Amino acid sequence: MKRLMKRWRRFEIRLQRSARVQNVLQSLFSAYINFTFKTIRWERVGFESFEADIARGVPRVLCSWHARLMFTPYLRDWSDHSLTVMASVHPDAQIAAQNLRTRGVHVIEMATSGNNSGAVREAVRCLRAGGSLGITVDGPLGPPLVAKAGALVIAGLAGVQATPCSFAVSRQIRLPTWDRVILPLPWSRGVLAVGDGFTPPKRMSDAELGAATERLSALIEDLTQMCEDRLKRS
Repeated sequence: MKRLMKRWRRFEIRLQRSARVQNVLQSLFSAYINFTFKTIRWERVGFESFEADIARGVPRVLCSWHARLMFTPYLRDWSDHSLTVMASVHPDAQIAAQNLRTRGVHVIEMATSGNNSGAVREAVRCLRAGGSLGITVDGPLGPPLVAKAGALVIAGLAGVQATPCSFAVSRQIRLPTWDRVILPLPWSRGVLAVGDGFTPPKRMSDAELGAATERLSALIEDLTQMCEDRLKRS
């Protein structure tokens, strides 16, 4: 079994390093996600204050769980307000990231480990220029459903609100990844939601940052549960 697993891992690495394979996977993923989103009957919740901010030129840091990253960029048409998303350079993450690029979303690439200070500075610049930012706050490697500090640090430096967003669908597959990422199925019912968040201070002590990440985690989880509950009632 160990030998088989090693062979599979070597095969997986070869696929990840193949530009041709990655291009095919990116095209298939984009086609599937775009088609699926169009076939879902969506209920949109909590967009009023979010859209009011955008109308006034006020950006936000949109925060979601990694397991529910598929449709965060589909919250709205971004043609009148730019969206930047932070994504890992890992080949698996780049499959989804390429779909964002085809939709006109700017992507800031981040290393899965090491120093990402340059990516943070670029994210702050995008916010200060008036565009919003999207981050999966428990990614790229988890633990799942536990917000990390990055989104709050960026929001604090830019002086903007860290905002929870989420979705739920009636038909889905949970993939065998570290976060059991949701793959929505076509012709489902769905709830797409944006909540009210908070603007963190520019400077926070370790204790304050810890409390802020717990608060953000709770906001995202509560919003996700609301989406699930509305599906059950509909």
